Amino acid sequence: MKHLAAVLVLAATPAIGAAQTAAPGALLTTTHFAFYSDLATNVNDALIAAVGARRAMQPELFRAGAEQACFDALPASARDGWTRGVGYYVEGKSTGLQRLLLRLELAGLVPRDAITDTVNRGYLEEVAAIRAAATHAYQQCRWPAQDARNRAWLDQVRPLLARHEAAVGQELPRLYRVPWNGLPFRVDIVDVVSVNGGNSASPDSPTLHILISSSNATNQQANALEMLFHEASHFLTTPDSPLSAALAAAAREVNLTLPNDIVHQVHFFITGDAVRRVRARAGEAYTPVVLAQKLFPDASREAIARTWPAYLDGSKTMNEAAADLVQALAAAR
Repeated sequence: MKHLAAVLVLAATPAIGAAQTAAPGALLTTTHFAFYSDLATNVNDALIAAVGARRAMQPELFRAGAEQACFDALPASARDGWTRGVGYYVEGKSTGLQRLLLRLELAGLVPRDAITDTVNRGYLEEVAAIRAAATHAYQQCRWPAQDARNRAWLDQVRPLLARHEAAVGQELPRLYRVPWNGLPFRVDIVDVVSVNGGNSASPDSPTLHILISSSNATNQQANALEMLFHEASHFLTTPDSPLSAALAAAAREVNLTLPNDIVHQVHFFITGDAVRRVRARAGEAYTPVVLAQKLFPDASREAIARTWPAYLDGSKTMNEAAADLVQALAAAR
């Protein structure tokens, strides 16, 4: 759900083109998405998850059940490789930019040899060696089951995309007033990502990379379509987007400081309601995640739910809806 900031260039090209050819190695390629279950990206996700588990004093990977039995039976070099990998990630010496570069390199969006900064390139080389040493244990004791879970999650998504992708994909750029570009967006399916179950990041080019959790409860069944398009909608809601500009201008008019994540809150509502409306036209009932899970503070969620349907219905402009929301938030203080 969280968007990682990076330079993003939007080109004024048509929103949706013809059907895409299959991306190399993708499990499924559609107009908007190319889905992958990639070993290296999943190893990286597992190492990050191990750090979170250790810091929270929760069980780590390979510390229980059949996976522990498998791990304990591995050669000492393989066990040591995994242990060193977790230790390296726990030390956390990398910068936010380096972690972003690592993610995008694994996705094939940033070639390592194109990075001119020797420190950042050196980090990628170092972490690649650490990851390679950790991969044997993961591949032997976790990967077959994780890859199967990733593919099973994608099997939930396939029919939803077949029925609704075209309609949702056409609706969102109209609502956000920004065209798609760089489609299909690469989607790497992994186990955890974060507690939020997904995020998106942008390289220095007009496209987006999405990480999505196959295990997070929010991403399952009917919600999977919304959560995919929620992450994709970060491409349409950058700091210089029409939505961001409308909210900022409305706040300036009344000298109100908005919550730091107000664009994300409105973005959650717009994308979720667009999915709801598309599914309603197909005779399917659906409650958007932001309402079903009561995300964000009650006052802002309820104010958004009162003020933005008029824009979605076409009875108010984006600027008018933004002004109405700002007035509602000011009144609630």
